[in-house]
Amino acid sequence: MLDNMGWMEFVLGVLTLVLGTGWLFTYRSYRRKAKGEAAQSEAEGWKAMQDVYEETIDDLKQSCEYIRNDRNLLREENTKLREENNMLRDKYNELEKQIIELRKELARQGRKLESVLPFACGVAGCTNRRRVEIQTYDEPTILTDTIKENEQ
Repeated sequence: MLDNMGWMEFVLGVLTLVLGTGWLFTYRSYRRKAKGEAAQSEAEGWKAMQDVYEETIDDLKQSCEYIRNDRNLLREENTKLREENNMLRDKYNELEKQIIELRKELARQGRKLESVLPFACGVAGCTNRRRVEIQTYDEPTILTDTIKENEQ
Protein backbone atom coordinates (compact mmCIF):
# COMPACT_ATOMS: atom_id res chain seq x y z
CA MET A 1 0.00 0.00 0.00
CA LEU A 2 0.95 3.42 -0.58
CA ASP A 3 1.80 5.46 2.35
CA ASN A 4 1.28 9.14 2.72
CA MET A 5 4.52 10.00 1.06
CA GLY A 6 3.94 7.58 -1.78
CA TRP A 7 0.56 8.86 -2.35
CA MET A 8 1.86 12.44 -2.67
CA GLU A 9 4.54 11.38 -5.10
CA PHE A 10 2.00 9.65 -7.22
CA VAL A 11 -0.25 12.75 -7.39
CA LEU A 12 2.77 14.97 -8.00
CA GLY A 13 3.92 12.68 -10.79
CA VAL A 14 0.51 12.77 -12.50
CA LEU A 15 0.28 16.53 -12.07
CA THR A 16 3.76 16.96 -13.42
CA LEU A 17 2.88 14.81 -16.38
CA VAL A 18 -0.29 16.74 -17.14
CA LEU A 19 0.96 20.18 -16.26
CA GLY A 20 4.55 19.73 -17.26
CA THR A 21 3.79 18.84 -20.84
CA GLY A 22 1.22 21.64 -21.07
CA TRP A 23 -1.34 19.31 -22.54
CA LEU A 24 -4.25 20.97 -20.73
CA PHE A 25 -3.16 24.48 -21.72
CA THR A 26 -2.42 23.42 -25.25
CA TYR A 27 -5.83 21.76 -25.58
CA ARG A 28 -7.64 24.85 -24.24
CA SER A 29 -5.72 27.22 -26.51
CA TYR A 30 -6.37 24.95 -29.51
CA ARG A 31 -10.11 25.00 -28.75
CA ARG A 32 -10.11 28.79 -28.42
CA LYS A 33 -8.19 29.12 -31.66
CA ALA A 34 -10.63 26.80 -33.47
CA LYS A 35 -13.62 28.73 -32.11
CA GLY A 36 -12.00 32.02 -33.14
CA GLU A 37 -11.35 30.75 -36.65
CA ALA A 38 -14.91 29.46 -36.90
CA ALA A 39 -16.27 32.83 -35.74
CA GLN A 40 -13.97 34.59 -38.24
CA SER A 41 -15.16 32.36 -41.09
CA GLU A 42 -18.76 32.95 -40.10
CA ALA A 43 -18.16 36.72 -39.98
CA GLU A 44 -16.54 36.60 -43.43
CA GLY A 45 -19.57 34.69 -44.75
CA TRP A 46 -21.95 37.28 -43.33
CA LYS A 47 -19.78 40.05 -44.81
CA ALA A 48 -19.92 38.39 -48.25
CA MET A 49 -23.73 38.08 -48.00
CA GLN A 50 -24.00 41.71 -46.95
CA ASP A 51 -21.89 42.76 -49.95
CA VAL A 52 -24.21 40.82 -52.27
CA TYR A 53 -27.27 42.44 -50.68
CA GLU A 54 -25.74 45.90 -51.04
CA GLU A 55 -24.97 45.27 -54.71
CA THR A 56 -28.54 44.07 -55.22
CA ILE A 57 -29.89 47.17 -53.50
CA ASP A 58 -27.69 49.41 -55.70
CA ASP A 59 -28.92 47.60 -58.82
CA LEU A 60 -32.55 48.03 -57.70
CA LYS A 61 -31.97 51.73 -57.01
CA GLN A 62 -30.54 52.17 -60.52
CA SER A 63 -33.49 50.31 -62.03
CA CYS A 64 -35.97 52.41 -60.05
CA GLU A 65 -34.18 55.61 -61.11
CA TYR A 66 -34.32 54.52 -64.76
CA ILE A 67 -38.03 53.72 -64.45
CA ARG A 68 -38.72 57.08 -62.75
CA ASN A 69 -36.86 58.98 -65.47
CA ASP A 70 -38.69 57.08 -68.19
CA ARG A 71 -42.03 57.71 -66.47
CA ASN A 72 -41.31 61.43 -66.15
CA LEU A 73 -40.31 61.62 -69.82
CA LEU A 74 -43.54 59.87 -70.82
CA ARG A 75 -45.55 62.27 -68.64
CA GLU A 76 -43.91 65.26 -70.30
CA GLU A 77 -44.57 63.85 -73.77
CA ASN A 78 -48.16 63.07 -72.81
CA THR A 79 -48.66 66.63 -71.55
CA LYS A 80 -47.23 68.06 -74.78
CA LEU A 81 -49.44 65.78 -76.87
CA ARG A 82 -52.53 66.81 -74.90
CA GLU A 83 -51.69 70.48 -75.40
CA GLU A 84 -51.16 69.91 -79.12
CA ASN A 85 -54.40 67.93 -79.32
CA ASN A 86 -56.31 70.75 -77.60
CA MET A 87 -54.76 73.30 -79.94
CA LEU A 88 -55.71 71.21 -83.00
CA ARG A 89 -59.22 70.70 -81.64
CA ASP A 90 -59.62 74.48 -81.21
CA LYS A 91 -58.32 75.08 -84.73
CA TYR A 92 -60.71 72.43 -86.09
CA ASN A 93 -63.66 74.06 -84.31
CA GLU A 94 -62.65 77.47 -85.68
CA LEU A 95 -62.36 76.12 -89.22
CA GLU A 96 -65.69 74.35 -88.86
CA LYS A 97 -67.33 77.66 -87.86
CA GLN A 98 -65.73 79.35 -90.87
CA ILE A 99 -67.07 76.61 -93.16
CA ILE A 100 -70.57 77.08 -91.72
CA GLU A 101 -70.31 80.86 -92.26
CA LEU A 102 -69.06 80.36 -95.83
CA ARG A 103 -71.94 78.00 -96.57
CA LYS A 104 -74.40 80.59 -95.26
CA GLU A 105 -72.78 83.26 -97.42
CA LEU A 106 -72.87 80.94 -100.45
CA ALA A 107 -76.57 80.26 -99.86
CA ARG A 108 -77.22 84.02 -99.54
CA GLN A 109 -75.34 84.70 -102.79
CA GLY A 110 -77.31 81.91 -104.46
CA ARG A 111 -80.57 83.49 -103.37
CA LYS A 112 -79.42 86.88 -104.72
CA LEU A 113 -78.48 85.31 -108.02
CA GLU A 114 -81.86 83.58 -108.27
CA SER A 115 -83.62 86.88 -107.67
CA VAL A 116 -81.56 88.63 -110.40
CA LEU A 117 -81.77 85.96 -113.11
CA PRO A 118 -85.35 86.79 -114.21
CA PHE A 119 -84.17 90.33 -115.08
CA ALA A 120 -81.05 89.32 -116.93
CA CYS A 121 -81.13 89.28 -120.68
CA GLY A 122 -79.17 86.64 -122.50
CA VAL A 123 -79.04 88.51 -125.84
CA ALA A 124 -75.82 90.47 -126.16
CA GLY A 125 -77.19 93.32 -128.23
CA CYS A 126 -80.45 93.77 -126.34
CA THR A 127 -81.45 97.41 -125.88
CA ASN A 128 -83.87 96.70 -123.07
CA ARG A 129 -81.10 95.79 -120.71
CA ARG A 130 -81.06 97.67 -117.46
CA ARG A 131 -78.62 97.86 -114.67
CA VAL A 132 -79.78 95.72 -111.77
CA GLU A 133 -78.97 96.79 -108.25
CA ILE A 134 -78.62 94.00 -105.74
CA GLN A 135 -79.99 94.93 -102.38
CA THR A 136 -80.22 92.79 -99.32
CA TYR A 137 -83.66 92.72 -97.78
CA ASP A 138 -84.97 90.06 -95.57
CA GLU A 139 -88.60 90.97 -95.88
CA PRO A 140 -90.40 89.59 -98.92
CA THR A 141 -92.69 92.66 -99.36
CA ILE A 142 -89.77 94.94 -100.18
CA LEU A 143 -88.51 92.43 -102.72
CA THR A 144 -91.91 92.25 -104.44
CA ASP A 145 -92.06 96.06 -104.54
CA THR A 146 -88.69 96.18 -106.25
CA ILE A 147 -89.82 93.60 -108.81
CA LYS A 148 -92.96 95.60 -109.59
CA GLU A 149 -90.94 98.76 -110.12
CA ASN A 150 -88.61 97.01 -112.53
CA GLU A 151 -91.54 95.64 -114.56
CA GLN A 152 -92.93 99.09 -115.30
